[in-house]
Amino acid sequence: MNDVKLHFTEKALRLIAKKAMAKNTGARGLRSLLENILMEAMYEIPDAKIGSNKIDAVVVDEESVGSENAPGCGGKILHGDGALERYLGEINLKSSTENVAGELQEGETKDSSRAMSL
Repeated sequence: MNDVKLHFTEKALRLIAKKAMAKNTGARGLRSLLENILMEAMYEIPDAKIGSNKIDAVVVDEESVGSENAPGCGGKILHGDGALERYLGEINLKSSTENVAGELQEGETKDSSRAMSL
């Protein structure tokens, strides 16, 4: 309705399901969990401006959901055209950098691997 994308990560979906199962709730409980995560976004999106203040997307990741016993920070609101693509690109870059740093040569420390990958 407002031309805003909604993106859930795989980990966030699994965590939402775990929270719903821990509370032993059905569809209404699941709806309540999602409303709590997206509350701020639901109020901000209708007031979205144009240009760089325009809301492009809302991302729900594991940080947004929190843990089974604690609430998260809520959906991440991304402003500006192409903000979702930039965010996903940064996440992919971070994960590939972490994977390179995690692949250590025999006898190499983690610090030296990071220095080599930079």
